[in-house]
Order: sequence, then structure tokens, then C-alpha cells
Amino acid sequence: MTRRGIAAAVGALLAVVGSWIGWRDDGTEPVRAAVLPGGETLFHAKGCATCHTGPTSTASMGEFPSLAAASSWAGSRRSDVSAEEYLDESIREPWAFISPEFDGGGGPATAMPDLGLSDAERAAVVAFLLSG
Repeated sequence: MTRRGIAAAVGALLAVVGSWIGWRDDGTEPVRAAVLPGGETLFHAKGCATCHTGPTSTASMGEFPSLAAASSWAGSRRSDVSAEEYLDESIREPWAFISPEFDGGGGPATAMPDLGLSDAERAAVVAFLLSG
């Protein structure tokens, strides 16, 4: 496992532990705290990394657009939306705009599954993609 992979695994473990144990502001009593998984964890857990190369991984299926350098192109795909909005829409409604990089059969309308991500989870994945 690479250093980055180890760091991601440790971060995910700490997020889980942190969701089980939290402390009140006065430090007197443990309470349950909600923790959102990071964008990299979600990118892998939800299966994005199966079809799309990302900032920290290579896809196992190579016909789909690479998202590895999204920060360099996502803001210029459509003049009316920001990079964040473009990537969010691409996850939420993949059929709304077909990437010029997509050359596979069926297109995102039939090939990309509904990932069931919340708004906060989508924002975490988008932030992860733009960090690479």
C-alpha cells in the first residue's frame, strides 16, 4: 500500500472512531458525533474509482473520462457554471451535459448509476476532485 493509501485508510478509521466518540463542549460526558466521510473515501466507496481515474487512483475500466485533473478543465466545460457546479451536476444529473471526453457506448444517461449521495457527500467528492 502506498503512503497516500495508508493515510487515506487511517483518515477513514479516525472518521469512524470520531463518529462513535465525541465530547460535549464542557468535556464532561461522551456524546455521539456525526462525521461525514471524506471525498476520497466516498469516491472509492461509491464505486466512482471503478470507472473513472481520480486524483489518487486509476480506474479498473478505462472507457470513461478521467477525473484526475478535474481542476484544470471543469471550470471551462460550460461558460455558465463554475467548476464546482459542473462537477456537482455531473454527479447528480450525468445526462445534463455529455462530456466531450466520453467516447463509450450508451453515455452517462444509461451507464452511470445513481450514487444516492447527499448534498454534503457530493460537495465532499467535488472538493476531492478539485484538489487533485
